[in-house]
Amino acid sequence: MKKGILKSKNGIMLITLGVVVIMVILIAVIGSMNQGGESVPTIETVAVTKGNVTQEVDASGNVESEQKKTFFSPVNGEIQTMPVEAGDTVEAGQPIIGFNLETLESENQRAELNVRSGQLELADAQQQAADAAAKQEEAQARIPELEAQIAEKQDQISGLQQQITEAQSQAAADAQAAAQQAAQEAAQAYEAAVAQAEQEYQQAKEEYDTVTLPEYQKKLEELRTQMDEENAPASARADYEYALNNPPEEPVKREVNAADFAVSGTGTDTSAVPDTSDLQFQLESASQELAQLQSELASQEALAEADTTGLTAAAQERMQISNNLAELEAKNLQELIEEGRKGLQAEFKGVISDAQVTQGATVTQGMELFILQSTEQVCVEANISKYDFDKVKEGQKASITLGDSEYQGTVEKISKIAIPNEQGTPLIGVTIHIDNPDDNIFIGVEAQASIQAAQAKDVPLLPVEAVNIGKDGSFCYVVEDGKITEKAIETGVTSDSYVEITKGLQAGDQVIRDIGSHEVGDSVVAVEAAQ
Repeated sequence: MKKGILKSKNGIMLITLGVVVIMVILIAVIGSMNQGGESVPTIETVAVTKGNVTQEVDASGNVESEQKKTFFSPVNGEIQTMPVEAGDTVEAGQPIIGFNLETLESENQRAELNVRSGQLELADAQQQAADAAAKQEEAQARIPELEAQIAEKQDQISGLQQQITEAQSQAAADAQAAAQQAAQEAAQAYEAAVAQAEQEYQQAKEEYDTVTLPEYQKKLEELRTQMDEENAPASARADYEYALNNPPEEPVKREVNAADFAVSGTGTDTSAVPDTSDLQFQLESASQELAQLQSELASQEALAEADTTGLTAAAQERMQISNNLAELEAKNLQELIEEGRKGLQAEFKGVISDAQVTQGATVTQGMELFILQSTEQVCVEANISKYDFDKVKEGQKASITLGDSEYQGTVEKISKIAIPNEQGTPLIGVTIHIDNPDDNIFIGVEAQASIQAAQAKDVPLLPVEAVNIGKDGSFCYVVEDGKITEKAIETGVTSDSYVEITKGLQAGDQVIRDIGSHEVGDSVVAVEAAQ
């Protein structure tokens, strides 16, 4: 038993000794290799390939109907049957509303009266326009006559004014010398008064600065000292504040009014003015007549320039109402009854929205009843980022995801106005027509769209992770002469996976996929990754 254990221990020792010998040999081999040269790390590269790449722009929005029709009541009556409500889907030709026509005749009679009323209003508006045109023609004929009368009256007024001016000129010349003398004396008196006021002010200012103000400041200091004393009376503070808030007024220079020294009149007293009362009376009479003529001319010109070729806004509105009523009443009573019996049917497959009435409701001609929105002509009203608007063009294809369903679409319209969202980011509206709608389409629900924007075919491509972007543009890393080198490139269309290389590389070139912890200039061995 002991011999067996001993043999086992010897065997273990031999095995251990053998492992140690092998490790020593390996270390020696590695040392010899290092002495001969350092090992070079490998790095994975990918080849530039040729293929197709499509740039996609993601957008989200709501499904909307492209074909909508608002249905109006063709008759006056009561809705007898209406088996649908808002949200229900209907097929083309499906009955939607049936009418009860018991009161149709009385309602149609009222409609005829409305038509007649509209016709009368239209005739009235037309008559008013005709009357205005006649007044305009009369005014245009009256204008030349009034202009001639005004010119004659203006000549008469000019003559009277000339006579008055000539009569007054001589009297004015006689009084000019006296006026100049009086003005000179008045100026001298004004200057003397100004000098006297300045002297009085300087005397008062000197007394204020040397006597009044020092005494006030001394009194103010005494009151403040008294207020700060320990046993100061209660009125001390009030006396101090009163004195503080009521300082003596500084003297103000007495103003000398130049008007007080002005010479009365203009140098032409009444004794020197000739008697022109008769001429003045004639002038006033002629001026009044001229004003009357000018007022009449302005009135006639306003009539002549007035726009009488069209109806007023109110008349046009009444005419429109009359035309609408006339259109509805163009059918005779029997035709209206037949129209009501047919009821309303869906003109295309769609969904009912905005139902304004229900079964049993009373309706009138022209009243809005409901809106039918097509589920076969539909689109997605989506928004794209301001950074993508130049990539999206009308006619581009798109894939649309609506719930669990996917559809094909075409960009039909791009809005030219960016509208900020709740965060203030401008977004561009895009209308994407759904090319293959089915029964899973729901109006108003959210949909996701991926627009196939720019596309390049049979071009050099690289995986996106192999392309880097720096401050000077795009670049990638390649192995040249056994070292990592940075290479500038130019890119084109980009998808989620690949980038088009337009300059700097060609098909077959090897590019480092991920530089990892290596740096430019490191020695490496390129190893092409499996495609």
